[in-house]
Amino acid sequence: MQNAAVVSALFALVAVGGHTQQSTPQIDTNATVPQVDPKTMTPPRPLNSVEAEFPADGRTKEISGRCAISLTVDLAGKPEDPKVVRCSDPAFEKNSLDAAAKYRFKPATRNDGTPVAVQIFITVSYMRSGAGFPAAKVRYGVFSPPGTTSDSPDADGVYPLTKSMTAPAITKFSDEGFGDAAFMFPGNASCIVVLTINAKGKPSNPSITQCYKSGLEKPAIASLLNSRYTPATVNGSPVPVRMSVRLQFDGTYPTQ
Repeated sequence: MQNAAVVSALFALVAVGGHTQQSTPQIDTNATVPQVDPKTMTPPRPLNSVEAEFPADGRTKEISGRCAISLTVDLAGKPEDPKVVRCSDPAFEKNSLDAAAKYRFKPATRNDGTPVAVQIFITVSYMRSGAGFPAAKVRYGVFSPPGTTSDSPDADGVYPLTKSMTAPAITKFSDEGFGDAAFMFPGNASCIVVLTINAKGKPSNPSITQCYKSGLEKPAIASLLNSRYTPATVNGSPVPVRMSVRLQFDGTYPTQ
């Protein structure tokens, strides 16, 4: 088999009468594709819609849930080696694997039309009436931006975050899809964003310095721009500051 590249997919399952109805997955054509330049290949395209059964254990526990599944789409467009990346509850593992194995795809191709095997990540979500959905937990922290060598402000009066000041605090984090996007990837997927917090606590000018996958960049930036902050202070006075913020997937909250 050819080396597998990595793209990402996302599809939703909505509980109806104790079962799930599944929509066609949408494949993120902007996802990072290692070993194959995304500009020189077309990702696989799903050819069918699959219905997955809401598991009996999920009904017994009266919970909603979701699972992230990885699989390889082979040269013929068939799924191979589906594996659970993570599940909010073990009750949803088997049915998610069964559903993923039933998909058929138009295989990924290079620009010259040559089929290529690729690995995709899929999120399967189960919604049960009256049960809360397992929202993603996101951990965050602030630190000095790259290249900081002084605690003096720049020509625009913006300070770099250093130990000589009181750092801004995120008083209300607004997850604009980062946790859901990070859920599908292995480990504690993270992004580091540099942004400015002005003397009134308003964020601006974000730039990505590091991200586990390119598909996490937009929701990471949106989350930080829509969050609320206290300003940095120097000797008790608010000042604008440039700082790095790390966002990291940290599991899911239990359903209620």
